[in-house]
Amino acid sequence: MNIVIPKPVNEVLNIINEKGYEAYIVGGAVRNWVMQLKPTNYNISTNASLEQIKSALKDYQTFYCGENDSHLGIVNSKFPMDIAKYRTKENTLEADLATRDFTMNALAYSDEDGLIDYNTGIRDINNKIIKLNGEDDEIFIKDPLRILRAIRLSGEYAMRIDLETQTFMKDDKDLVKNVAPERLRDELCKILVVPRADFYLRKYFEIFLEVIPELSLLENYNQNDPAHIYNALEHTFVSIKMVEPRLDLRLAMLFHDIAKPFTYTKDSEGIGRYPNHAKRSADMAREIMNRLKFNKKMIQKVTKLIEYHDYVIPENDTQIKQFLIKFGVENIDDLYKIKKANQYAKNPAFVSEMTKIENEYERLKKFTRKTAFIKRNEIKLTGKELVELGVKQDKVGNTLEQIYNSILSGKLKNNHDKLVEYIVNNIIPEN
Repeated sequence: MNIVIPKPVNEVLNIINEKGYEAYIVGGAVRNWVMQLKPTNYNISTNASLEQIKSALKDYQTFYCGENDSHLGIVNSKFPMDIAKYRTKENTLEADLATRDFTMNALAYSDEDGLIDYNTGIRDINNKIIKLNGEDDEIFIKDPLRILRAIRLSGEYAMRIDLETQTFMKDDKDLVKNVAPERLRDELCKILVVPRADFYLRKYFEIFLEVIPELSLLENYNQNDPAHIYNALEHTFVSIKMVEPRLDLRLAMLFHDIAKPFTYTKDSEGIGRYPNHAKRSADMAREIMNRLKFNKKMIQKVTKLIEYHDYVIPENDTQIKQFLIKFGVENIDDLYKIKKANQYAKNPAFVSEMTKIENEYERLKKFTRKTAFIKRNEIKLTGKELVELGVKQDKVGNTLEQIYNSILSGKLKNNHDKLVEYIVNNIIPEN
C-alpha cells in the first residue's frame, strides 16, 4: 500500500525521531488510508513525554488538549495534529494499540516500519466489519461511549458490527448512562446525520433508550388514527428517513411526537386526537436537549420547528403576519421540510394533505414576497452600531428583536438613517 504522509506531518515525525524518540501515526488517519479515504486529522503516538515533545517542537505553535490535558495539539488548519504519549506503563506501541477501541482503529504507520497491525484491523476493514479490539468487553467497560461510537462508525462507513461485539454492546448498554452528557450528545448528533440513520436507531433502539429513555413512550404506541399506518415510534423513524440529513431537522423529527401519549383523547367517532401535542413535544424536547447540553441556539431552533410542525397557516393576512413575526421568516423553508417529512411518514391514502401543505407553503412565500418581510440578519443596523450609539451590551439582543418586530409590523422602515433616528429618540432615553 502506497501511503504518502503530508509534508507538515512528516516534518513533525522527523523532528521527534531526530530527538531519539519513536513516533507513529495511529488510529483514524491510518484507517482512512487503508480505506483509501483522505484523513481529516492526524493522531501521533510516541514514547516521549509531552514535555519532551513540546521542547522538541519549540518552533511550532502548540497547545494542551484532550482529557486532563493529556495531548499536545499542533496548530495547522490544513493538517491538524494531535500528539500523545503511549497510553500504558509498558510505554510501547504494541501495548498502546491494544488499548484502542476497535481493530479498525488499532493501526499505526511510519515510513520506516510501514503499516503496523497487531490484530485483525486490515482484514476487518477489507471485510467491512467493525470488531472490538480485544477478547472481552473490557474496552466498553473502560469507556461505554464506544458502544455508541460503534454504531456511528457502522453508519459512516457502511460496515457491519460483528455479532460478538453487538452482544457486548447490548450486555453493557446500561453503562452508557454514566457517560458525560456532552459526549453522549456529540455521538448522537453524528449518528443522526449518517446515511440510513433511521435504520441504526431502529436496530439499536434499546441502546439509544439509555440516552433518551423518553423514546420508550412511543414504542408500539397505536395512534388510533386512520391518517397513520405506523405506530408512533415507527412513524418517528420514517419521518427521520424522509427529511434531509441536517442535524436540526433530524432532531426535530426525532422529538416531534414524543409527547403524544400524554395528550391522547378520542373524538365523537372514536378516532385518536392529540390536542396541543406539538407544544408538549417541544417542551419535552427542550428538557432532553438541555440535559444533553445542547447549545441554546440549537434548542431554540429545534423546539420552534416541533411546536409548529402541524400548525395550519391562517387565511387572514393579519394572522399570517402575526405568525411570521412570532415564528420568523428565516425558518419557513425548514418548517415545510419538517411538515413534508411528517406527512410522508403517514398513510399514503391521505395524499391530498401533501397538496394542502404545498399550497400553504406557496401562499406563505407569496405573502412574504409582496410585503416588507425581511430576515433578522437583513436589518440595516448592526449590534456593533447599537453599542456605538449608546445601547448597553446586554440590551443589544432585545433591541434588535424590538426593531425587527417593528419593521415587520410596518411601524418602522428598514432604512439605516431612520433606524438610527429611532434608536436615538426612543431606545436610548428608555435605557
